[in-house]
Amino acid sequence: MSAVDSGEISVATSIAGSGLPASLVDVTPRWITAALRSQGLDVEVVDVACTPIAQGKGMLSDLGVCHLTYASSDTGIGPASLVVKLPAEHEANRAVAVGFHCYERETSYFRHVAGRVSAWLPAVYYSELDGPERFAILMEDLSDYRVGDQVEGCDAAEAALAVRCAAGLHAPYWNDVDRPELEAFPYHSPSYFSEGLQQGAAAGWDNMLMRFGADLPGYIRESKDRYVAALPRMQQWITSEPLTLVHGDLRLDNVFFGARPEHRPFVTCDFQGSVRGKAIHDVAYLLTQSVRTEERRAHERDLIALWQAALVEHGVPDYSFDQAWHDYQRAALYMWTYAVVNSGALDPVNDRGRAWMQQMVTRTAAVIDDLGLFELLSEFEGPAPSA
Repeated sequence: MSAVDSGEISVATSIAGSGLPASLVDVTPRWITAALRSQGLDVEVVDVACTPIAQGKGMLSDLGVCHLTYASSDTGIGPASLVVKLPAEHEANRAVAVGFHCYERETSYFRHVAGRVSAWLPAVYYSELDGPERFAILMEDLSDYRVGDQVEGCDAAEAALAVRCAAGLHAPYWNDVDRPELEAFPYHSPSYFSEGLQQGAAAGWDNMLMRFGADLPGYIRESKDRYVAALPRMQQWITSEPLTLVHGDLRLDNVFFGARPEHRPFVTCDFQGSVRGKAIHDVAYLLTQSVRTEERRAHERDLIALWQAALVEHGVPDYSFDQAWHDYQRAALYMWTYAVVNSGALDPVNDRGRAWMQQMVTRTAAVIDDLGLFELLSEFEGPAPSA
């Protein structure tokens, strides 16, 4: 059985030691051959043609589809094409990824965690890290699937696939996160992750307002000091039991929907944001930022109920719908942090990146307004108790 089949990606020190590609132009037949061979595939790639995937999709990384030609004796052994994921060439976005250890987390997820979760993930052929700024992942090409579009948003049926998948990600590590394979993943708080979000929210708020403030209610625009002051206690809450390993960036640009009968119904990727925290994080992130507002308003409670029921199906005990709804409201309030940091700190790169950020801000603000979530800020005011 190869490493790809087993779900455990082995260390490929010979590849890392010789240098990982820094960009798509550095992806050569020789390098792909060595990478695939390191995972047990006896192939020889003689030609590779890489096409960039549209900018604005992977804000913190660069992606390309590579079409491979093998030596004639290798016909049918290796994939005809695959996706390569590399560090972002855009310096500011790459700096954000390095500061949050995004590359370390994702390579570790595919090497040590993916084989244990009960969810649809892409097949990964290679996953390697070489220092904080250099990584490479070779994964299944899902080009014949329908990729999610965060700008367009999804409906309730598509969101239902996502929350059921999320339950499969959450259940295996439910209240069982102190494990050696999770060492690369920070607890949400206290950690460099929580500190970075606090700093990013404070620094990015005014820039977010400059870009998207016209779309926000006045009371949200004027709440910077109060919201930022409440962040430490919100972060402490979202790191309280029950804990699991969360995806951390479960949004439409990171998911694929099956388009043919032989396809899996739903596949999720991009684990650069995975942390140890409350599972509701992923569901709130999806519903606040990727589901079209009218769909979310009509089906919000049903989607929370579906996720909670799926957890029970996966063997998670003692987590009721009432508790899930209670947690969802507070997590949805906290998701405003991500909207502020992403839209205020990241460079939008192009028009699509800006549109993605705008939808993130306006949809999350609509949830806050619809559910009166700023009324919950009083629960998190005052200094956070020491751990």
